[in-house]
Amino acid sequence: MGYLRKANLSDLNYVCNHLRILDKIEAWYQTGQQPEEAVKLTYLAADRNLAIAGDNDQPMGLCGVLKDGIIWMVATDELMSKRSYRIQLIREGRKWVDSLLKTYEVLYNYVYAENTSAIKWLKALGFTFINLHPEYGHLNKPFYEFVRIV
Repeated sequence: MGYLRKANLSDLNYVCNHLRILDKIEAWYQTGQQPEEAVKLTYLAADRNLAIAGDNDQPMGLCGVLKDGIIWMVATDELMSKRSYRIQLIREGRKWVDSLLKTYEVLYNYVYAENTSAIKWLKALGFTFINLHPEYGHLNKPFYEFVRIV
């Protein structure tokens, strides 16, 4: 069963080298940077970073929050490979987001409109989609703005 734990640089490098295609596309569309570079910069800028770990403590994803409440997550294909991982991600993710709302009044970000697995996960965590931006980011692609407020 997967779980959340404090992330380290080894986790960061592994996840960056095994990013899901949709996470790569989303990072490129949003920032115009190489996806691995965008993830590394986000990781370094974040106040808190967690690894999403699998049965053998292998990193399957990363998530974090920046000081202004920008929440983020990227994953490897392995995270989506088992139903038990996906269910645990929702359970642990919900607890994590609830705990963040004790410190941050608002959590928010943007998600590529075609990243349906991320959208489902965000909805399961209680986020509300407040706006579709048809031309957002570096390449003016459709992104949803999402938020969760205390």
